[in-house]
Amino acid sequence: MQKIVIIGGGIVGASAAYLLSKENVQVTLIDSNEPGQATRAAAGIICPWLSKRRNKYWYELAKNSAAFYKEIAESLSEETGRDSGYKQVGVLALRQTEEKATELFNLAMERRAGAPVMGDIEKLSEAETKQKFPLVKPGFSSVYVSGAARVNGGLFCETLRYAAKENGVEIKTGLAHFSPKGEVLVDGEKESYDKLIISAGAWLPNLLQEAGFHTDVLAQKGQLLELDFSEYETAEWPVILPPSAKSIVPFDNGKIIVGATHEKAAGFNIEPTAEGKAEILAEVNKFMEGELEHKIANVAVGTRPYTPDFAPLIGQLPGFDSIFLANGLGASGLTTGPYVGKLLADLALLNTTDLALENYDPRKYISK
Repeated sequence: MQKIVIIGGGIVGASAAYLLSKENVQVTLIDSNEPGQATRAAAGIICPWLSKRRNKYWYELAKNSAAFYKEIAESLSEETGRDSGYKQVGVLALRQTEEKATELFNLAMERRAGAPVMGDIEKLSEAETKQKFPLVKPGFSSVYVSGAARVNGGLFCETLRYAAKENGVEIKTGLAHFSPKGEVLVDGEKESYDKLIISAGAWLPNLLQEAGFHTDVLAQKGQLLELDFSEYETAEWPVILPPSAKSIVPFDNGKIIVGATHEKAAGFNIEPTAEGKAEILAEVNKFMEGELEHKIANVAVGTRPYTPDFAPLIGQLPGFDSIFLANGLGASGLTTGPYVGKLLADLALLNTTDLALENYDPRKYISK
């Protein structure tokens, strides 16, 4: 039986492990359990369709990812009987003028032709917006997209790993070192492999350096604030996308996640900072009512991987037809993770992928 080893147990690696657990292969998932894993410190917004990023390859990946999320979440819930952490609650994209709202509405309608999972699209008045999200400040109308979702990254990842383990995947914790010649060393034990998947996030450069590779992947610190609005029942509230780099994501029991920062110079420092908190509050206060500073219940900090041009890489490790990797997903990691895990699983199984991966060639970022 073919042996596939996966290094990295975040959203990408856990998704690949779960999907491969349904195939006739032997799978081992190795996770270093490093603090600061991006999956556990991400806002959890599944709504790529309103983005104005000009990179069409990013959009194609993100669009396919949003459609796949619903599929894999339903499969997980049916198989395990557990809450996957994924829920379609819709999104409200806030705008202050009729002109801006109409422009965004037209973009959404145009993109729905290629993304039916978007569901219903509506332009909402200020009063209708306030009805759906009572804490929004006056002066904002919105575009509502019903198919958008939120996801608790940590819970989703735990459910993936639980299901994978139930299906026979061996899960190991430890720092992995690999040889391109078919062996992985973890805590002094050797694991042989026929195929290797590397989903090591921001820690990829260190891992590949040992094998003689230079990697253009950088670490970016992201801080998020968890606010406690337990006086409200927020379970059905939609995600808020203001005209800002920050977002507002309600979860159950009054928990609302706001953020995030994008700190390129902080590297792997995962200490919360007063500057990060102040940056988030200053921006979110423009759109959300309440004494937000007094509502802070927790600060989450993670380390995202990104490339110099902010584009992802997915495919073979240059020069090795049995090693596959994905990286550079940045702030889109939680949105794209399960689908990228599917692409890596398909590559390892020699299946045809439903995305043209030449546009995500790792050779652009990885060299000997």
